[in-house]
Amino acid sequence: APPGDTTERVYDADDSNIQYSGRVDFSDPKKPRFSTPGVTIQASFKGSSVAVTLDDEHKWDKYFNYFDVSVDDGPVTKIQVQPEAMEYEIASDLPYGEHTVTVIKRTEASIGYTELLGFKFGGEIQPPPQKPSRKIEFIGDSISCGSGIDAPNGSPQCEEDGWGQPYHNARLAYGPLVARQLGAEYHVTAVSGIGLVRNYSSEYDARPMPEVYGLLFPELTDSPAWDTARFVPDAIVIALGTNDFSPGDSERPRMDVETYAEAYIDFIDTLRGYYPDAHIFCMSSPMLGDGWPEPTDMSATDHRTSLTRVEEHFAANNDTRVHKVFVSKATGKGCGTHPDATEHETMAEELSPVLQSVMGW
Repeated sequence: APPGDTTERVYDADDSNIQYSGRVDFSDPKKPRFSTPGVTIQASFKGSSVAVTLDDEHKWDKYFNYFDVSVDDGPVTKIQVQPEAMEYEIASDLPYGEHTVTVIKRTEASIGYTELLGFKFGGEIQPPPQKPSRKIEFIGDSISCGSGIDAPNGSPQCEEDGWGQPYHNARLAYGPLVARQLGAEYHVTAVSGIGLVRNYSSEYDARPMPEVYGLLFPELTDSPAWDTARFVPDAIVIALGTNDFSPGDSERPRMDVETYAEAYIDFIDTLRGYYPDAHIFCMSSPMLGDGWPEPTDMSATDHRTSLTRVEEHFAANNDTRVHKVFVSKATGKGCGTHPDATEHETMAEELSPVLQSVMGW
């Protein structure tokens, strides 16, 4: 048989066959812009090669965003996006036929935004794979961002680009792992250092999650609003508290259970307003531990006690769709004592069955 048509064709970002998942700003349809971790773009094509064109904010002239790209769920290549419209070859000698390319933002919102300008195929674009009907949103901090996941704690890699951004990887964090295991579309709404009541640091951006949740770009103070109707999750996993209950980077009192539980209840009330039917899973922290930094510190226990109170509050008010989930403490083998890729797999193994059983998936 004659070889198929591998004529090179360029498709702009607003082609209806390009599929986006995540908080994406389409106000310029030719340059969809996004900053949150784990944003995923997919396209199917019939042909033998694929390239993607991206442009990066290059925040403060020093930060680079990183992406994982792959074809047909095969080997993954990491791309460092340059601050100009540039084409990145993803695959050039595929066997001619139907393929699907996947582009995933590894780095988080504080590293800045990227714009996707389009794809070039040696061949022709096809309708994209059907999006899963199941939807999960993961709301969290650096753990949910996959911060420091790809390099060992204390290694020189952890200093690269400032704080190891080439080794942050939302794609390998517990959330996307769980979503892929359960066949669900996911959003990761997470910011390193963020808390529910207070952040790890109040020096840079002191807004906690309830103040940035409604933003398209959580890192900006002048961000357009995120339209919550665009992604209505069946399940929401909240993984906050590590920063609230930590000593932080300056002198401050311990977080008390009462204050934290009340703020948590308020935040769930807000989420309920957007998503009346969602099951909400309140996850314990794999990083908090009792007896640190002071022997009398009970941060892990206090955090779990708060989550129990939250669950009890909603149960008492006939909302049986709020669930606490306790996961094991991780050693924190990644940069900055964050869980590494293997520890995220363990978290996913603990969380998946809980979602499966509650959701009937």
